[in-house]
Formats: sequence, C-alpha cells, structure tokens
Amino acid sequence: MNLADGLRINSWRSPQKVAAVFEDKSVTYEELNTRANQLAHAILKRGYNRLDKISIIMYNHIEFLEIYHALSRAGMISVPINFRLTPAELEYVINNSDSVALFVGVELFDKINPKNIPLIKKEHIFIVGPKDQTPEGYLNYEDLLEGNPTYEPDSVDQKESDIFYFGYTSGTTGFPKGAMNTIRGTMDIVKNVFVRTAGKPHINLADRVLLAIIPICHSNSVWATLITFWVGGTNVIFPSGKFDPEKVLQIIDREKVTTSSMVPTMITRILELPDEIKNKYDISSLTSLGSSSAPLLTKTKEAALEFFKNVRFSEGYGSTETGALTTLRHKDQMRKVRSIGQPNPGIDIRLIDEDGNRVSEPGRQGVLWAKTRSAFIGYYKEPEKTASAINGEWSTAGDVAYCDEEGYYYLVDRKHDMIISGGENIYPAEIEEIIAQLSPVSEVAVIGVPHEDFGEEVKAVVKLREGETISEREILAYCKENLAGYKCPRSIDFVDEYPRTATGKILKRILKSPYWEGQERKI
Repeated sequence: MNLADGLRINSWRSPQKVAAVFEDKSVTYEELNTRANQLAHAILKRGYNRLDKISIIMYNHIEFLEIYHALSRAGMISVPINFRLTPAELEYVINNSDSVALFVGVELFDKINPKNIPLIKKEHIFIVGPKDQTPEGYLNYEDLLEGNPTYEPDSVDQKESDIFYFGYTSGTTGFPKGAMNTIRGTMDIVKNVFVRTAGKPHINLADRVLLAIIPICHSNSVWATLITFWVGGTNVIFPSGKFDPEKVLQIIDREKVTTSSMVPTMITRILELPDEIKNKYDISSLTSLGSSSAPLLTKTKEAALEFFKNVRFSEGYGSTETGALTTLRHKDQMRKVRSIGQPNPGIDIRLIDEDGNRVSEPGRQGVLWAKTRSAFIGYYKEPEKTASAINGEWSTAGDVAYCDEEGYYYLVDRKHDMIISGGENIYPAEIEEIIAQLSPVSEVAVIGVPHEDFGEEVKAVVKLREGETISEREILAYCKENLAGYKCPRSIDFVDEYPRTATGKILKRILKSPYWEGQERKI
C-alpha cells in the first residue's frame, strides 16, 4: 500500500472537499491530488531511481504536503530537514543522507551553499516560492510541475519494508541522526487511529479539521497530516516563524478546528494570554487536543483543562525512532498527573536497567524499550548508534521511565540529560517540575555545569513571565524546601529565550555549551 493512497482515495470520494488550508489559500482534494501527480511525473522524468533520497527544507506550506505525496508515489525517500538548523547542519544532513535532489523554500535558499552539497547539481535544486524571487539559474517549483500529466503515474514496485522518510532527530546530542522510517511503520501509526475509534458512532473521522502547528518537517506532523488525508478531513497549516499564541485561537475560530497537537511551550504561551484576548475567540469546535514532545507541567495541565473546556485532552509519548507509543487519556489527566499513560494498541513496552535486566517492580526506573511495528529500522550509516537503539524486535530512544502499580508509565528524563554529581544520578525533569510551581516562572531548563570536585553541579536556567520578578535567592530557597539537598540547583541564570528545536523543545546541548568551554570533558 502506498502512503499517498489516502489522498488519492478521497480525491475520488470527495473531490471538491477542502483538503488543506494555509493562510488565505485553500485546495480541494482533487486539486491537491492533481498537483501531487504532476510532481511525481516531473521527478520520474528527471531520471531519479527508486529509493533515491530527496531533501526538503521549507517553512510550513501546502507544497510540503504535495512533495511528501509525490515522492511516495514515485517510490523515493523524503528527507525533511529542520529549517532551524545552522547552514553547516543543513548541509551535513543533505550530504549524510546522500540526497540527489533538494526542494528548498526561497526564504531559506541563502542558508545553503551549493558548493558544499556536491552530490546535488544545480539543476536538481528546486526553489519553492514566487517565481520572481527564484535565484537566477535555478528552476522554480511551479515550472517543474507545469505541463506534466495530471493522472496517476505508473505504479512503482514498493514493499512495506521500503523507507518512506528519514526522520532526522532534533539534534539535542550533536549532529542529527537519520532515523529510517518504513512504509509499514508509518502506515501502522495511521491504522492505529482507525482501531481506537472503531465502534464509536459519535466520532465521524471525516469531520476532522487538524491544525498542524508543529513544523511539517517533524514526525509528529508527518503522521498527523497523513492521518487527516486517510480519513478525508482537512489539514490547516500553521505558518512558520515566531509562535503567535493569539493566532492559534484565531485560526481555531475561523477554520472550526476540531483537533491539534502542541508541545507544552505552545500551550503555556496560549494560557499566558490576557483573559480579554483568550475570551475573544470561539474555540468550541476544538474537541481533541494532544500534548507531546515533552512532559506537561502539572500547573500547565490544570490551567489547560480549565481553559479548553470542550476538549478531550491527552498526552502522548513517542519518538521518531519508535512512533507513537503511549497515551494518557482525558479521564486520567488529574488522576495520573505526570504520567505518559499506557501503551497504545499493539505495542509492548519493557523497562531495562543498566545491567540489561528487565525492571518489573513498580516505581523502579529503567530505559524504555518498545516492540512495535511502527519502529524505525535504524540510523542511516550509523551502525553503532543503531545497535544501541535496536535489539531484535525492540527499539528505544534512550528515555528513562518507571511504571506504577496500575501499568501507567512515567517519563523520568532523556537519558542523555541526566546529571551525575558526586556519584549521584540527577534527573532534571524532577527539578524543573518544582521550580515551575513558582508563579513568576514561565519556563525552566535544568542542566549540568562543570564542578571541580563533584564533576557536575546543577544549574537552573529560568525564563520569567512578562512583568514578573523573582530572585535567585527565592528560587534556591524554594528548591531547598522541596528537594533533596543533592538535587538542588547551586545557581540560577535568567534568560529571555532558549535555543529551541523546530518543535519547541529546548536544546540543552546548546544551552550547556558556554559553561563547558575550555573544559577537557563535556560531562
């Protein structure tokens, strides 16, 4: 089965239904399917081979969805790249993936030096954007499509085990790694939605209107937009750039959005809007809201449940490597605060300790491993890193978790974020949860910084709410009241903003780097 079949099938069923919306532009299923066909023909004509890799560097646009579907129909591998990467990182991913062509948004063209991507010749760089802004000598995306057949291209010999896309990790631990995600694995994530809604007559999946806020280069939005096309719904694409929380509410109101997935930072920013702005918009159409990519702080969850009154709120856990693994359902939100929920249908989870033994006792921590059809098949050209993430049918993103007596899982931290101070393992998430309880605090990131005797000491980097104040002394005192002594930060730094990934996650690697300059070691 081709992953682009969802768009194709619904272009037959409901050709005039709106398939995608971006700003003041909308396209029907028939129009979007036609353009995907034209692009598939165009790239097949240019002589690329089955399973060739093609990179994509773009802000959120409808064309991004066209490219995904066209490459799938042509049997090629999409390599979506986080546009927030530095030029050196972008070029690294293009070269590391062995991409033979590149789609790049005109706004991002200056971040690429064609001389540094030797595998891709000038005629294989396609510029997405207004024709009059296309750099001289390069082919514009619309010119690439023009004149090509609108019918389906000849079927390409595909297997379930073929790779659909490379999900390059967000780069929190150095250069990104290319997680190879198969057709079977991605389709399994789509199928899971049908399994979970079977037998629920009050849910009409075709009424789904998804607000895709998380950048489309990210796995979360790859999965979410595909699901929407398979059920015959509408994808509403949020513009890239500085996150505007009021614009989220405006779009929900205008487009009658029914579902969305956000990261905690986005939810926090919406909740921090003045009441007169929050109450200006009708968001009653929104019936489902998911939070993912990072644990949701307790106070944020409480406020979200109060504000999004009509919403079935859920928290999900997964990764580019494993797919979507667990869900904390609405009914359990306050009963199982801080939990990532229980395994999704068809998924087995185990916790493994440092000695390689399975952890079975409630409350005991271990690295979370999953057996799932949606798992990746390895990191491209990274056999050692693949071996550490895959063991037979089991795979892991390296996250540390524990399970309670009722089978609900709790994420302790990313394994690589763990701080070791004086021989004690310290997990930043626990400290961040405590500091975030202070009302002037908007966000907090806890990191390890060098200490001559203990190896590392704990530092908290805090962002305050606009107009609020709190001193370092007050924060440290609160930590001493609520945390074991060895877990307490030794210092507090205040920032206006953090370095972030495209999905809003704080890049602790970059946050930490100034503190480790000149050190022989980095941990």
